[in-house]
Amino acid sequence: MRTVAELPPGGPLVSVETALNSRCTSDDNGTPEIFHWGMFDKDRKLSPEQIRNVTNLIRIPRFTRHHLPVRPRDNEITFIIDNRASGLRREWLMVESGMQQQALGLICSALGIGMVFRNLGREGTGISDTEHATVSIRLDPMKPAYGGDFWTRLPPAGTRPWVRGNLPDPERKGEKPLITSMKSLTVRGRGAERLTERSLSQLLWAARGRTPHLYKSRAWGMTIPTWAGKQGISDLFLISDRRVSKYVNWKGNRPTHSLDTLGETDRRPHDRLRNEFAFANTFIVLGKNEAFARALWETGYQLLNILLQAHALDLSWEAVLLNETQKTLFCNMGINSPVALVAMRREKWKPEKSSGHL
Repeated sequence: MRTVAELPPGGPLVSVETALNSRCTSDDNGTPEIFHWGMFDKDRKLSPEQIRNVTNLIRIPRFTRHHLPVRPRDNEITFIIDNRASGLRREWLMVESGMQQQALGLICSALGIGMVFRNLGREGTGISDTEHATVSIRLDPMKPAYGGDFWTRLPPAGTRPWVRGNLPDPERKGEKPLITSMKSLTVRGRGAERLTERSLSQLLWAARGRTPHLYKSRAWGMTIPTWAGKQGISDLFLISDRRVSKYVNWKGNRPTHSLDTLGETDRRPHDRLRNEFAFANTFIVLGKNEAFARALWETGYQLLNILLQAHALDLSWEAVLLNETQKTLFCNMGINSPVALVAMRREKWKPEKSSGHL
């Protein structure tokens, strides 16, 4: 018999940045270095009301109107898309499902709840003619994962400590709570603050930056979950002043925070991009490196994180899931398999010269 858990009282006030930095998955082996960093508390359980409250908090900005239910059963939550969607619409639904999965993971991070994925295959699995399940996630109480606390504001340390890159180090604490930010998130935002070097650096870290938890004894913690620790099934790019750069979070076998310049775009595709998004001069592009749906889910993880961080920083943005014409435009800029875009406007700045090359 397990007693119902009392969740840490500070959870609803945990900031977006701290929730991102503290996010980790859990298991039952009792040793964080062996597999997942988080440890389930075997002596406690979540009540049906607690699970229902968590499920009700899962909200994402929608790009499609297709059916996208989140279905709890006991302490397991299954994410479902409309099985009748095909082609580009199905791809977009997979991204939205990834956003939902990440929303649950960050809610759990903020509230001090443990979670772990139950994979249903790289594409998910069909459960009826009309419904396709992407993943299921088990919820249970967790033990404090960071020196007796549920949250941390520290960078990666230990045998593979954080090494400063050519971007400003990210802030791992903030002012806006994750829970309330999730409720008011939209596809387009018009904030009061201008995008600067520091805030853009923060957005890139939020998308797939390094965090202090371990995975299988490796310093592979990130603001997003990864499929069995795979580090390269998706990528993050920045286009600014016709320069195309790739975000790098691992270099010299250590976690870092950098941009590596890939090249300069031709003027014609860049002008087309500026014409389509007239207010913007900075573009974060999310791309996939494989054909499986799991890469689209990971794109959704990053996209939700960017929007949450932009909201927390009171920035302006427009998020888009790319159509085929837009994908061709970015392919002509040297970005393979682009999936999504966040368009923004910033003051002019140039990152420091990268210390390495891809």
